[in-house]
Amino acid sequence: MCIAIEGRVYLGGRLARFKLGRGKTLQFSNRHLVLPGMVDIHVHFRGWELSYKETLEGGAAAALAGGVVAVGDMPNTRPHIRTAELYRRRMEEGSRLPVVYRLHMGVPRDLAELDAARPPTVKVYPEDVAEFGWGHVEALMRRCAGLGCAVVFHCEDPSLFRDGERPPEAELACVEKVRRLAVDTGARVHLTHVSLPQTVDAARGWATVDVTPHHLLLDRENCRLGGLCLVNPRLREPRQRRELLARLAAGLVDMYATDHAPHALEEKLSAAPPPGICSLEVALPLLLSLWRRGVIALEDVVRLYSYRPARFLGVNADPTAGYFTVVRLEEFAVRGEEFAGTCRHTPFEGFKAFGRVVATAVGGRVYFRDGEVEELC
Repeated sequence: MCIAIEGRVYLGGRLARFKLGRGKTLQFSNRHLVLPGMVDIHVHFRGWELSYKETLEGGAAAALAGGVVAVGDMPNTRPHIRTAELYRRRMEEGSRLPVVYRLHMGVPRDLAELDAARPPTVKVYPEDVAEFGWGHVEALMRRCAGLGCAVVFHCEDPSLFRDGERPPEAELACVEKVRRLAVDTGARVHLTHVSLPQTVDAARGWATVDVTPHHLLLDRENCRLGGLCLVNPRLREPRQRRELLARLAAGLVDMYATDHAPHALEEKLSAAPPPGICSLEVALPLLLSLWRRGVIALEDVVRLYSYRPARFLGVNADPTAGYFTVVRLEEFAVRGEEFAGTCRHTPFEGFKAFGRVVATAVGGRVYFRDGEVEELC
């Protein structure tokens, strides 16, 4: 099968010609679906001193295998990206990847680093609040309001952490604190990987939110794989997960993002596993499985994982410009050993997903997921 979009021919084989407008989808046979390229605003591509967990190249391979054409990488690398120098170095390295690369800068000790780096987004962690204090966070938000950068919060109040536990109250307390700061400073705020339906409700009118595959589909009862299920914020109770999914179905969630956070398997199976879940290769099929079940519409898939994330990162995911993914309409079981990236373990092992990615195009160049589409026209 050969695909021609707005006169541009992309894939080899027998020609199928059509127009696919911005934000649109097309089922061009009873077996295949063409979607705009997916955009994931929350990934951890590791590298540098953490290359044993995942490399930049491994992360990009995982993205392409999952139909993702652009990513927003997180700054909690080693070293943490808190300076303009490190920000520019990482952006230069990311620019060589086969996906469109964006980077969230970390919280700098000296806020003048923001003026030097001019990042479009800055990521605030609970550890930043614990180290620098809310006063520093408020000053950062004021600086970002002036510079035009959005502030992305992993919203949990560290003062409520106890003996390694991070209760739901920590998320809710942080959301209320950040809401007051957003009103006072005028900063643009995004709350990432929210885990509670109350957070979605509380954010309306002053912040955007994203949810992850694991907070939508996994909970304390159906995920019993020990360290493989450990993530921050923690997985919640089944009732809370179902209510969060209901918010997604009601159109109250702005974006869908993986928080793809690789670790070595031996770390995840240890007595003190680090938090993080690998899901970049299967995030789109997991979302499409919700479409197949009638939970969301196909337009919601594009809105949540392509159009709005692309607008947030300021990237192109338009199929007419050569950014698209082709999925084969079939159900399959998730197998970590089939992942294309460095990380090949996941708590979604054995989950039923729908819509296997067979090709991903970035800027007109096609990358192949399997042997079904084999050559360029």
